[in-house]
Amino acid sequence: MVALATFFTRLLITYVIGAVGGFLYTWLHLPLPWILGPVTSLLIYKLFPIARTTASLRLRKVSFSILGIQIGSTFTAATLTTVVPYLVPYTVLTLLLIALSLGSAYLITRWVKLDITTSLLGSIPGGLSTVLALSESFNGNTVLVTIFQTIRLVAVLFIIPFSATHLFFHQTQLTQGAVQQQAVNGPTWTILLFIAAFLIGLLLQRWVPASLVLIPMLVTAALQINGIALFQLPNSAYLFAQLTIGVYLGNSISVKDLKTAGKYCLYFLCLAILLIATSFLFGFLFSSFTNLNTATAVLSLAPGGLIEMALTAQSVNGDPSIVSSLQMIRLLTIVLILPFFLKWLFKKLQS
Repeated sequence: MVALATFFTRLLITYVIGAVGGFLYTWLHLPLPWILGPVTSLLIYKLFPIARTTASLRLRKVSFSILGIQIGSTFTAATLTTVVPYLVPYTVLTLLLIALSLGSAYLITRWVKLDITTSLLGSIPGGLSTVLALSESFNGNTVLVTIFQTIRLVAVLFIIPFSATHLFFHQTQLTQGAVQQQAVNGPTWTILLFIAAFLIGLLLQRWVPASLVLIPMLVTAALQINGIALFQLPNSAYLFAQLTIGVYLGNSISVKDLKTAGKYCLYFLCLAILLIATSFLFGFLFSSFTNLNTATAVLSLAPGGLIEMALTAQSVNGDPSIVSSLQMIRLLTIVLILPFFLKWLFKKLQS
């Protein structure tokens, strides 16, 4: 009972500190205020020796699904037909980006005493949980992989939204004609559909990457595309979900772990910045030979999380439905194809 009370007290303190960061970022008109704000305030708080934070796994799962619903609500009947022509060039550019990441990580092993498996896995621009699972199966140094992925995550979280905001904030015309439809509020009972999508996402967690985001997003998108009016969740629900994700990220990023990695941190930070810069360059190229506006093209190729990039697109007049669709392709490419390639590559390097 005492342990439970301690947990809830610590959770409340964590959320209050996260909310302070969210309000501060909102007041300063900074990007993704309810995700980056909590991350920043919690990282500062954790610099104090007595600081203790925590996060709720259950709230995180629900929040992922709520944000999946938010992204799914941006889909229109034209989204699927709009995305199809971009699949081939997008996949080619994504594979080139992954190849650059792996190649750079291989070069790092020539400069520092770090095993190739850990270096390659630490550089992959994919989901943390997926990469950690790969690290376990390929006998990498999971602790270092976690730290390197955390460095990439922090760099992506802060560099891309800030860069995108300054580069694309004044871009008001969407050349691909993406318009967020005025939502029609559907009956209350359609909340049951959201709950069903969440439960399906829970059941498929072991087999489908990011299922808690993808399943609610796809269900919401499919219903909207077919003209079914859904109950519109209040904006406060989306803000709380973003706050929860920000609290989770701020809690999971450990200043101590970053110090533990020592000199390796600088190498992988430089690698993350190189990857981000290259993704921006590829994004500009992608927009030049397609009719996608620059913000949408760049954020589709950015090596960030699906949720963060879609929300950033929404704030800079990009098309979040296109961004989330293409980011989903990138995620599936990493999850379904990369493990087989890495298995072949590691055998080749060891032979």
